[in-house]
Amino acid sequence: MDPNIHEAHRRDRRRRRLPSLLLLTIIVIVVASWIGLFGFLGSTAAMGTAQSLEERYLCDIDGMDLTFPDVSRLSSVVTSDGVELGKLSERNSQPTPLDEMPVMVIDALLSAEDKSFYEHSGVDFRAIFRSALAGGESGASTITQQVVKQNFLSSDRTIERKICEAQVATELERRFTKEQILEFYANSVFFGSNAYGVVAAAQEYFGKSLDELTIAEAATLVTPIRSPTFYHPRQNPQNSFEARNRTIDRMFDNGFITVDAATTAKAQPLGVVPHPESEELSPQVMIAVRRALLDDTDPRFDPRFASVLGDTYTERKQAIFGCPAADTTCSGGGGLTIVTTVNDDWQKEANRILRAWYRPGSGGPTGAIATVENATGAIRVVASGIEYGTDTAAGERPYDLAIGGRRHAGSALKPFTLAAALENGDLEGRRVTLNSYWDRSSPAAIDCGSPGCGGNPNNSIWAPLNAGREPHRLTTLEAGTYSSINTVYARVIQAIGPEVVIEMAARLTRSPLVPPRSARWRWPRHTRRSPTAATTSSRTSSSASPTRRARSSTSTAASRCGCCRNRSPLR
Repeated sequence: MDPNIHEAHRRDRRRRRLPSLLLLTIIVIVVASWIGLFGFLGSTAAMGTAQSLEERYLCDIDGMDLTFPDVSRLSSVVTSDGVELGKLSERNSQPTPLDEMPVMVIDALLSAEDKSFYEHSGVDFRAIFRSALAGGESGASTITQQVVKQNFLSSDRTIERKICEAQVATELERRFTKEQILEFYANSVFFGSNAYGVVAAAQEYFGKSLDELTIAEAATLVTPIRSPTFYHPRQNPQNSFEARNRTIDRMFDNGFITVDAATTAKAQPLGVVPHPESEELSPQVMIAVRRALLDDTDPRFDPRFASVLGDTYTERKQAIFGCPAADTTCSGGGGLTIVTTVNDDWQKEANRILRAWYRPGSGGPTGAIATVENATGAIRVVASGIEYGTDTAAGERPYDLAIGGRRHAGSALKPFTLAAALENGDLEGRRVTLNSYWDRSSPAAIDCGSPGCGGNPNNSIWAPLNAGREPHRLTTLEAGTYSSINTVYARVIQAIGPEVVIEMAARLTRSPLVPPRSARWRWPRHTRRSPTAATTSSRTSSSASPTRRARSSTSTAASRCGCCRNRSPLR
């Protein structure tokens, strides 16, 4: 072993020896003084001196709240079809009832921390005396005293605090059963690496549930309690290994295991696994959940969350995540089951489609699918063709295209517009085909028919744009669809009328939110004309020459469906 480890261990023993000796000395002095005072002084003087000692060294238990703090819990995020997407927590705390903890884990815990737990009444005077003589090797604080120190008193290293600790420990033993004290301790004590309680520690260090642990693993599990850094199984494996074997020896001495089991366990390696990365099936959904519940500056924040979770960000955060790991004064929080509207089966199918259409790493285009249920507005799918993550060299993106890509949702209406155009033709009664030519110049200038309908309250002109400005030129409807050209589709809607687009969208989506015919938007020119009627058009027929210029009319109103407007996704 490294000599520095020996020296650190000796310092640790000396550090723990002093409180034990001082507490033992104070108890002996107080008891002896009490007996002497009553033996040689009058009762009144003795009582006065005793009262003075009590005021100095004893604490006011009646003025203390000695109820156990609520232990933080993990919150779960699940889909509408019951699949868990991940956990929300800052403090890895997963309390479980004592009767669900394996006996072997409890035996290891008692052997390492307090073998006489079921025999003393909060303070183990024999352990204090034994620890003082042994230099603190075996420890003197009982499990009950550790509960007191961690939850009810400060960490000051004074004689007054140590005496108060013993006093409160005795009171806890009077108020609670041994099982209640042990259960709270096993679920709340810190094991290092943000693991609080035996369940979290088993997952952190071994990736296992409690009932899967071996004797050696159970003994390793409890070693960080005394010093989460010095005995950390990953950071200081040699220290942890030696402490583990001492715990195994104590388990044998206490009659919890046989000599053969102890020998076998001590020969095993630590077997500690790397820190487990939290697995989230849909990390983009998890991020959206956090924002929706916490961020009241987000326009999607529902004020009803504040009435349930808390008015402030801090209150809501504790209600969802539980206590921060470093805050020893905080208690409670977490333990929520947050049900999202996302459907896991649909989400998987959307990801399958995107992976099939857009091969990861191919360097080609990608896609995103955001599916909203028309009847309720519930978001059912949030998927994108590029993996969500921080490894940009591997082709990942630190944001999700479906939410953070800032893609305009209006283009989702273009397929319905195309279907309506191909089925119905234009308002003049002429057929629309994929080979028909349309003006793609940008920006377009389309008269909405009334001030403000184009987004400008001062005029009635709607001016949709493409990605940039383009001169007047023609393109086929097929090419306009492939490139998703906004101005082409704005002029298609102008030519066929928005009502047929709305009707097509209603048919294909079965949307109950489509307004009745009497309430739908109307064009100034809302009746279809015969093919012989004189008119101007924004496109040429399919038989026209590609070089022939089409006259762009601004006399008709534009669609008010907003298919090409700058709208945020999922709004």
